[in-house]
Amino acid sequence: MKKLLSIAVFAIFSASSAMSASLGDLNISVGISGNHGGFAGEGTERNNNESGSVKSTTTEYGAFTDSFGSIFVELGNDVISIGVDYVPSAIETPENKSREGNSTKNDGRDPGVSKVQVDFDDLTTYYVKLNIPLGGLYLKAGFHETDVVINESMDSGNTYADTSTDGYTAGLGYAHEVDGGMSIRAELVAMSFEDVTTNNGVAASGNRNVINVDSMWGARGTISLVKSF
Repeated sequence: MKKLLSIAVFAIFSASSAMSASLGDLNISVGISGNHGGFAGEGTERNNNESGSVKSTTTEYGAFTDSFGSIFVELGNDVISIGVDYVPSAIETPENKSREGNSTKNDGRDPGVSKVQVDFDDLTTYYVKLNIPLGGLYLKAGFHETDVVINESMDSGNTYADTSTDGYTAGLGYAHEVDGGMSIRAELVAMSFEDVTTNNGVAASGNRNVINVDSMWGARGTISLVKSF
């Protein structure tokens, strides 16, 4: 992930001479943002028995919201910019708890509890920003990627492998210029994510659980303070 980020930043700045020839003088802009996002997806868990046959299938739809900060750098002119936005902190889902088995403590047996929570780490977006000649409006579209870190405490003692996902983003924003090369931006973008699959690390022939999450999407509202040079 960090290697891709470094390559993208290098590509942005190495392209400056070509853009200058065709689009005019370029500016560098840096910014800090506050974000609030909503995310949703549908998860399916397939539990296998010891022979490897599917014992049960459970499908649930879930959604959550979280607030997070981000930083970005852009290179562009009055018409078009290319940039990289990076979220240094994790976007955190709520913790989900489930009771294992059918017994209760009244039976003299502890049914056990499993806990799962997911962090979306290093969310990085590579984007193009196109200014619209309508008093500060702009369009934004790009590609993003993130690591999916699974934090679990399973009654069985099994662990689920971390994974990653990527997708596309597009939206609309408004920039208000103030003195000294400063501006304030407000934007709203929609986000899509590729399906992810993980398992509990057990061989296919023995109590293997496989989780697939699909139809993942999100929406992100952002307020940014920007300085252009």
